[in-house]
Amino acid sequence: MLTAGCALVFACLMTIIGLVVLFTLRPSWRRRGALLRFGIVGALSATASSLLYLVHTQTGDPASLVISDIAMVLGPGLIFAGLGSLGGGVLARGGIAVSLAAVVGVVSAAIGLPVSLAVKVLIMAVICGLTSVAARHPAIAARRGSWLLAATMAVYALFSVCRAGVGLTLGWDSALYRLGFSVAPTTIAGAVLVLLSGAALLMILSDRSAALAAQRSRGASGDDRGPAWTVTLGSYEIVRTALGAARADRMREDLIAAARTLDPGAVVEPAGAGARLRSPSEQRVIERALRARLVAAGWSPGEVGLVSVEVAVVDGVGA
Repeated sequence: MLTAGCALVFACLMTIIGLVVLFTLRPSWRRRGALLRFGIVGALSATASSLLYLVHTQTGDPASLVISDIAMVLGPGLIFAGLGSLGGGVLARGGIAVSLAAVVGVVSAAIGLPVSLAVKVLIMAVICGLTSVAARHPAIAARRGSWLLAATMAVYALFSVCRAGVGLTLGWDSALYRLGFSVAPTTIAGAVLVLLSGAALLMILSDRSAALAAQRSRGASGDDRGPAWTVTLGSYEIVRTALGAARADRMREDLIAAARTLDPGAVVEPAGAGARLRSPSEQRVIERALRARLVAAGWSPGEVGLVSVEVAVVDGVGA
């Protein structure tokens, strides 16, 4: 157990170091690196989970087990939230991840093993499944990385379902459970999850950067208005719930009007929560121009912060 735990900690630390180094070396990723930051914190959470579980096995301290269980769920949960930085809904996804982690923590503290183990494993299956689905969102526009992340999370979700099924039917001390789902194989699976997830995040950012460069090249040669950009109002349904339908509809109209000051030919997005425009300017320039117009329209700083500008995507690739 100690050797397997150390191996997982080492894998987590290597992933964190790799993400931090590449995040530092790639200025374009720093500007668009919300997903990478979530990934780094997720890997840190997985590392903390492993370290605290090692403490629990050596000391029997119940608090270390509770915190370890929470951190374990937050590992993939933070990646799930981070994907919202590309497709929208970071706050909603973050709320889901934190809520699931809180459920695990409460059960672990109040009830303990083996009930807490069953709940943790099932919730890991849920959060990994959600992350797998989120990784295939068209806004990610990164075929290699998104497929790798989706497949990795789906496999771990299936592994967790099988683990829960064997534990609940045959027993947590059964021979089959000890063979395939005890601490050592689970730790190895966790290490693979962390490493492949880190690689997938790097591939997603790399592919998006390449798509953006290709888009700009096509825009320079074929459309003097420049590349296509999607301007959205975060998760529109959440905005409607939080601010009311009337205010949300007015914000959408303001956002579309602001987009058309930059590109008179801007069209309303199919989802209705934003617009698609063309501009040769860089992303930061477009964001500043839009936000200045929205502030002039009476938006609060919090409302302006909901606006997202991303590379327009058509059929899973940069437009």
